[in-house]
Amino acid sequence: MNEWKKGLVLFSAMLSPLAMADWQVDVNFEMDRAGKQHRAQTSVSLVPGEETVLFDNGEATGALIGKAELLEVTADEVKISLLVQEQCDDGGWRTIMSPVVSAGLNTPASVNQSNEQLDEFASLKVEITSV
Repeated sequence: MNEWKKGLVLFSAMLSPLAMADWQVDVNFEMDRAGKQHRAQTSVSLVPGEETVLFDNGEATGALIGKAELLEVTADEVKISLLVQEQCDDGGWRTIMSPVVSAGLNTPASVNQSNEQLDEFASLKVEITSV
């Protein structure tokens, strides 16, 4: 009977609000390079362990794509891995930024990155909510 109680406690912990919550990420991406601007705003749901496409400008050349993966959820913060890439003229992909962001619920976080060689500045603002 004692083993049954342990199993019940473990099962209840798995059904905690954190484990069962749906996570929404609001993203605002901006990139300026030599007078050319790219912008993307989106709001998508994240599923633990699955990569989610945040934005894809769908262009044949110079495609810009953003992806996210929910890594970890604690009572204080949510940790997500972000990846923003641009397709080069030769068909390869160049990573613009790939940060891991830890943010509290409803507390925006931002990442800024500059590449002086390309005269490029990229900004990524993220807010995570539970729905």
